[in-house]
Amino acid sequence: MDLLTEFSTALQADNDRPEQLALLVGKLADPGLDVKSYVRRLDELADQVEQRLPVGALGRARAESLIAVLHGEFEFSGNVESYYEPSNSFLHRVLDSRLGLPITLSLLYMAVGRRLGINLTGLGLPGHFMLEYRDTNGKWILDPFHGKVVAAEELSYYLSQMFQQSIRISVSLDQYRTDSRALVLRILNNLRTVYISQHRLEDALTVLNYMVLVDPEESNLWRDRGMLHYGLKHLLAAESDLRRYFLRRNRLHLFTGEAEKTYSSVTPGGWIPDAEQNPTQEEQRVLVALKQIREGIRRLN
Repeated sequence: MDLLTEFSTALQADNDRPEQLALLVGKLADPGLDVKSYVRRLDELADQVEQRLPVGALGRARAESLIAVLHGEFEFSGNVESYYEPSNSFLHRVLDSRLGLPITLSLLYMAVGRRLGINLTGLGLPGHFMLEYRDTNGKWILDPFHGKVVAAEELSYYLSQMFQQSIRISVSLDQYRTDSRALVLRILNNLRTVYISQHRLEDALTVLNYMVLVDPEESNLWRDRGMLHYGLKHLLAAESDLRRYFLRRNRLHLFTGEAEKTYSSVTPGGWIPDAEQNPTQEEQRVLVALKQIREGIRRLN
């Protein structure tokens, strides 16, 4: 089974264990990675953490105890000096080095917490990934990267101080909570960004292959993969992906060059056309690339 198929199979299982998906992503860096051995390491880590947590602690005391053990005693912390290293996005390497990004460290906490019955939810906050901890005493926010616990009502101030600009966070936090797919997609996006910044376009393309599996309905992923194929001179693959980009935006007429309007819905009174048929500025940029792609394909043929 190839790596992409293995990842797709695990993704479809939908067992709400994002660490399993993250470990499979690790095979991008280490194809021979023994995923099961790292799952066992998480099991063992959870056992060790459980032995160190005070019995019966709840509320902020429990949140701070978890931080004290994982961040303080086991020294899992943010890789401040080499933040943009690809290894920070691979969970198995975070387990090895005990250094990572906010999101990979949060994922590690979530994996440990679930094994111990500790309710931790990922929060994709502006510019920073954190965790929400809830129990009968209330809710608190954990920052595994910096080893901090913050009261929910202090979160806006905490982030504003971190980024030295005003940031306002909704106290409900509903819009920031992430499920397994969103969390893994964010890890992959971080990795893609790093690879592109390092001009490792083939690696970035491989990451996008995973991303379109996680969220195949996101049109921008097909656009981005198509543009990477174009940059790498994979012209047929580029044209195919850009077709999917326009199709998912219900704008296939732009891809085909048809002048007539497309129709997106039906009402008792008849067909209702899309409100705007002219290409957006972004679509114009893609269409320029698409024209060059087609010219390149014609030359090859």
